[in-house]
Amino acid sequence: MSRNNPIRGAKRRELARLIPKMTEDEAERYFASIRFGSEDQQVCPQCGTVAKHYRISNRRQWRCRSVECGHTFSVVSGTRFDASRLTNRQRFDLLVRFQDAPKGRTLADISGLVCMTEKCSHQNQMKIREAVMENLEQEPLHGVIHMDGAWVCGKFRRSARWDKLPKAGHVLARHGTAEVKQRLPRINKTSRANLRRAKNKRVMLAMVQVDPVNRGPERIIVAMCRSENARDVVALARRYIKPGSTIMTDEHPAYTDLSADYLHLVVNHSQEYSTVEGVNENMAESFFARVRRGEYGVHHGYRPRYMQLYAAEYAWRETRRRRPQSENVAELARWMLGRGYSRRWRGYHGGIKRRRHRDPRLEILMGSPEEPWQDARSKGCSSRGHAPEPACPPKP
Repeated sequence: MSRNNPIRGAKRRELARLIPKMTEDEAERYFASIRFGSEDQQVCPQCGTVAKHYRISNRRQWRCRSVECGHTFSVVSGTRFDASRLTNRQRFDLLVRFQDAPKGRTLADISGLVCMTEKCSHQNQMKIREAVMENLEQEPLHGVIHMDGAWVCGKFRRSARWDKLPKAGHVLARHGTAEVKQRLPRINKTSRANLRRAKNKRVMLAMVQVDPVNRGPERIIVAMCRSENARDVVALARRYIKPGSTIMTDEHPAYTDLSADYLHLVVNHSQEYSTVEGVNENMAESFFARVRRGEYGVHHGYRPRYMQLYAAEYAWRETRRRRPQSENVAELARWMLGRGYSRRWRGYHGGIKRRRHRDPRLEILMGSPEEPWQDARSKGCSSRGHAPEPACPPKP
């Protein structure tokens, strides 16, 4: 066990032990200290007056002292937590439960732990993921960068009926024909249903900056692409990686053009995971392992429309796992209590998603959505040269 990882010790559960004993007043003071910077003075969200405003105790609100304003507000007014019926203690419990799960939590799990409906759990967890995505650092990476891509979404289904190949001593193995031995594949990639699912395939491209002290991930920037192609790789590298940095990748041909602006080191995964000189991209592979475990064991599948939200969540979890629980929860609370409502999830279960049905939320994606999903190493034709210039993921 690493001594440099405080999250393995008592600091791993320092806030979780406070939940059963925390009162509503203590939770309100906790959020007030994070949002206003003080438990005694508040900032009016309407006029910006900093003072000890008039307290309305039975409603847990304040009224602005300014005569011209007179605005009534609470500790969550004008934030992502606004217009929800959760108590401050439930909000605190939600942030702690969301943070302490290494691979994430299901909406049913949060619903039972925090005592809320599953719709409320879903909406508030997506608000947290949205806050994480919009507040993660987007400054260019530097130093040693591990870069790799992984296929997500559009998972193929197995055939409804398939036959095992006969054993070596079976009569069909000795006298059967090739047609009998290979009757039906387990996964038919050309079936109508799997061809429809293939349109949802995406590549999660991760750029991981290695911490020179702890030798772990220091920062992670994730982007979604239609395929692992050279055009998107170079566009992302030029935007998010400083020139002169060292980039370690595998032998995929999409990374060949990185040698023009960076020190590009390659490890051949068909022969080894790491070279004798230490060239590897294990930090990116470790990040993808967390994403896969979250897919198989928690969420049981991702969808392209919201994949960027989940990618940002796992990037945050991977880089914050060596920090105490109090720092992670305080960071989530600061982002959730920032000024401004949720742009995508406010009123989601109240009918807003139905009113926007004809104008669905566009996913954040490199390149054109009409671009074929096959990359340079797939059996199909290459996707390079078949789509217009990609647009990098917009900064929040």
